[in-house]
Amino acid sequence: MAYDSEKRPIGGDIRRIDARAKVTGQARYVEDIDMPSLVYAKVLRSPHFHARLLSINSEAAAKLPGVIRIISADDIPGVNGFPGYSRDEPLLTPVGDTVRMKGAPVALVIASTPEIAQAGLQAIETVYDPLPHTFDCHEALDDTASPIYEGGNLLNTHEVVHGDLDAAFEGSDVIIEATYQTAFQEHSTLERESALGYLDDGGRVTVQGTTHEPHWQQQWIADMLSLDPERVRFIAPAMGGSFGGKQDPWPNLAAGLAAYLAGKPVQLVFSRGESFDASPKRHPYELKYNIGATSAGHLTGMRVRIDQNTGGYDADGYYIPEYAVVASGGAYRWGAVDNRAQSIYTNAPKCGQFRGFGTPQSTFALECTLDEMIETLDEDPLAFRLKNMITQASNTFLGYPIAESLGYREVLEALRPRYQEFQEGAAAFNSDAGNAPYLKGVGVAGMWYRFGKSGSLRIEAHAELSPEGHFVIYCSAPDYGQGTSTVMAQLGAETLGVSRDQIRLVNADTALTPDSGVQGASRATYWVGNAVCQAAQNLQIEIIAAAAELLDHDPAGLVLTEHAVESQLDPAKSISLEDIAEALDAMGKSRKVLGVFDPSPMFPEKTRPLYTPHFTTGAHLAEVIVDLDTGGVQVTRFVAAHDVGRAINRQGAEGQIEGSILMGIGSALYEEYVPGVTTGFVNYILPMIGEMPEMEAILVEVPGLQGPFGAKGLGETAMLASTPAVINAVSRAIGTRIRKIPATPERVLKAINQE
Repeated sequence: MAYDSEKRPIGGDIRRIDARAKVTGQARYVEDIDMPSLVYAKVLRSPHFHARLLSINSEAAAKLPGVIRIISADDIPGVNGFPGYSRDEPLLTPVGDTVRMKGAPVALVIASTPEIAQAGLQAIETVYDPLPHTFDCHEALDDTASPIYEGGNLLNTHEVVHGDLDAAFEGSDVIIEATYQTAFQEHSTLERESALGYLDDGGRVTVQGTTHEPHWQQQWIADMLSLDPERVRFIAPAMGGSFGGKQDPWPNLAAGLAAYLAGKPVQLVFSRGESFDASPKRHPYELKYNIGATSAGHLTGMRVRIDQNTGGYDADGYYIPEYAVVASGGAYRWGAVDNRAQSIYTNAPKCGQFRGFGTPQSTFALECTLDEMIETLDEDPLAFRLKNMITQASNTFLGYPIAESLGYREVLEALRPRYQEFQEGAAAFNSDAGNAPYLKGVGVAGMWYRFGKSGSLRIEAHAELSPEGHFVIYCSAPDYGQGTSTVMAQLGAETLGVSRDQIRLVNADTALTPDSGVQGASRATYWVGNAVCQAAQNLQIEIIAAAAELLDHDPAGLVLTEHAVESQLDPAKSISLEDIAEALDAMGKSRKVLGVFDPSPMFPEKTRPLYTPHFTTGAHLAEVIVDLDTGGVQVTRFVAAHDVGRAINRQGAEGQIEGSILMGIGSALYEEYVPGVTTGFVNYILPMIGEMPEMEAILVEVPGLQGPFGAKGLGETAMLASTPAVINAVSRAIGTRIRKIPATPERVLKAINQE
């Protein structure tokens, strides 16, 4: 290979392929895209948390100069909703139906300027019949509760039960009972929800918008407009963050509808206030844990009950109980289990995908309850987890074995030197009376996360030799800032044996790229990356075969280099990639080949679990200082170890972990969305630069069994252990347990004073 080690696609070249465009301002986000005759859409939203919509009168609004069209539910040609994502959530609420949260959309106004569109909203007259509302799961499940849906307020349940739990508890020397609570959280991405819809030169409805799965958007838009999917195109441009929030398809459907009915390019951008009112939130949980252990520190049994507030609409809340249960027991051995979660409708904002999707809350409660047990037994936090962890050959508490390498022992051991250092430092600090009223605490937490995939396990990507002699990778793995595009280019280059400069990536465009499945659950690198590697490998085989024919040479003696195919025995005997491309065209052979990753033979349908059992693990260590007079907490140092299998882009992986640490700190100490109270960043507190601790990211590489070059998932997993590590540190510092987050100064002070 012709490049030096610093230019190796994996392990050398860490440049992001979109970095220059982003730092120079050349990258075009939705709000940057200008088109001739561009008009603007605004959304009329319900001011009520629960009400019946009795009438909409838009006559006055329609007469305003510059108002182009007003759209209500009656104008939707096809399906009024997106049932594959959110059951019973309409795109626009029809007259006679109920709005189930504040901010629920009831109409669209399209106008020549944003200001005129806003004036149009204000001119529309609506009449509502307010209905009783609740934000509380217990109230929503009460027999006397007002039904939010005709079928009741329980959306879905999931449970895992096995073993004799009564016997397990009878054989326990210690049983810990604890109830933990988490809060609603706002995604707070730099880029607000936005989409641009227009008709292309062939009359095809085209939407550029933020998403995790372009092909799903294409199908939903087609269903809404009663069009064949081929008459719809979806493109994912540069995105300014997601954390799961951009998986909500509502803005994309609304932009497609507006463009189709107005016959003009239409831009739809939420205000920050709309994001707070109407975008999905993280589900708040109430988690009741009962766990047992012997005096020797061996876990016995576990009973868990989880109530999950899914808000006014489904937004994938139907699936969240299963994710909550999977995370509720962790990578530990349990003799008996009775774990159950339920997702409940209230009139709070709809809750949906948010980094970790249903698992950070359970991980928080589990790891904090374990820490209570560890303190009670006077055990070492690392030793206790190592003693009770599952191994590669173990059955999980879910009832089936894992299908990937498990590096939990390695990540726990990676913390040991720093843990001992932190412990010694905290003891010295706390013994110095001059440091009063401050105390240091050290907390440990572990995690596991499933990056398996539901449904079809077949993932597709394409690779092509261009006429100019470079390589093109086609896949659908939207990059919303996590560096997916860079990773796909690295994997393609490494497989082909060329530098990244030879790779072009075409990503997330339904007219050009195959459907590579949804990009979430830390599955992009593993699942789509495998397909990219297979496509690149197949292309390499085709190129070598063509070169062998053209050179009259044994293909086994040929090697693909940066710009040519050469003979290993006689480097002078070679043919350029441009000439090979021309020859393939002349022979009528395609220069583009298919690559497929399909592990389904490993998982027969009759015995396959709901999701394939691919898990990744990590462990976090937090040091905090608590002010006993005010309850204020400062996270001073943080270490996070994660088994990544193989670091495809080391800087990117470290960045994922560092960002996750700060996100976990926000969840632990600051962030709480209160329905009916929180309106924006004026009363939603995020950790700022001053709250960033000294951070250390440790990449543990236990090679994956099937991952591309041994890689495993990371993006979602990295924040799961950070929140419980912080809370365990705070709880140990003050000598009493914090069980409700965020641990605001008021809550910490209350715990100190045991009020």
